[in-house]
Amino acid sequence: VTGIQYWITDYLINVLEIEEVVVYTYFAILSITGPVLGVVLGGNITTCLGGYTSEKAINMACSMAVLSLISAAPIAFVDNYVVVFVLLWFLLFFGGSILPCMTGIMLSTVDQNHKTTANSLANFSYNLFGYLPSPFIYGAIYDSGNGNNARLAMGFLMFSPLLTVTTLLSATYLIKRDNFLNYKKQKEDKK
Repeated sequence: VTGIQYWITDYLINVLEIEEVVVYTYFAILSITGPVLGVVLGGNITTCLGGYTSEKAINMACSMAVLSLISAAPIAFVDNYVVVFVLLWFLLFFGGSILPCMTGIMLSTVDQNHKTTANSLANFSYNLFGYLPSPFIYGAIYDSGNGNNARLAMGFLMFSPLLTVTTLLSATYLIKRDNFLNYKKQKEDKK
């Protein structure tokens, strides 16, 4: 998200050659509406699915994460700015829709007396591993070689969530596997 906030306007103006007024107007609209609507809808869907402790909620979070990645992937390869704006909106919307569920899941897995520390460590990690390096990495890729590698830098930025989505899907698999094994064990214990 920080890479998008920091570099997308430069990318749209210099690579796709869109007028600054158009870029700033549309980016302001989509960067406000996408995440806000995503958080509101994601929170309501999570509640309707039984809360962030339900299996359906984590399935929803995984689906939204995959849709977010699908929205991000083509951005560096598309030249039509309308399509780029639509993909960006969906990327921010799906990313925002994950937040209520994943925040609840993360905090519910920690003992009550460790929640404050866990929340602090989570925010520290967001800043250190996400918000801080993102603008720098884009700039470093952009300037590598002869420079002007904007599409390569944007592609790297848009594909970097692949690691996060893979980790989320792996964690979901492990949670479901452990729940199944515990259920199976409890069933055998009753016999």
